[in-house]
Amino acid sequence: MHTQSISALEGNGLPPVTRPKSRVSWAFAVISCLYYFLAYGTLARAVPIFGKLFPGLGVPLPLLTRLLMASYSWLFPVLCIGAVILTIARQFVQLGKLQLRIVNLMHVVIGIIFPSLVIIVLYLPLFDLIRKLSLAH
Repeated sequence: MHTQSISALEGNGLPPVTRPKSRVSWAFAVISCLYYFLAYGTLARAVPIFGKLFPGLGVPLPLLTRLLMASYSWLFPVLCIGAVILTIARQFVQLGKLQLRIVNLMHVVIGIIFPSLVIIVLYLPLFDLIRKLSLAH
């Protein structure tokens, strides 16, 4: 019966369902999920701190910083939960070569590039202040 349900799914154009992967693969998936929760939780706590700092700087906030300040409360949970779902789903679904590359690219963007960009965007007003102070000398 189990094989029939798997072959029925494969016939619908969906990727073939496989058994769970090795323990090492699962350990990496769990560590990845913990990383997503830690990274996005830390960023979500840092944004309000920067928000309190910005009014005292006396510099206008760049557009990217204003967008981040306005959207972090829903954007970070969406990205974090999406990354966790993608990581766990990857353990159950066998992906083709192109699909695997796309999923890996999404992991890199969500896990490495986006958090780094958030930090840079949070520091943009400080960079602007430093530039203005250096021009004043």
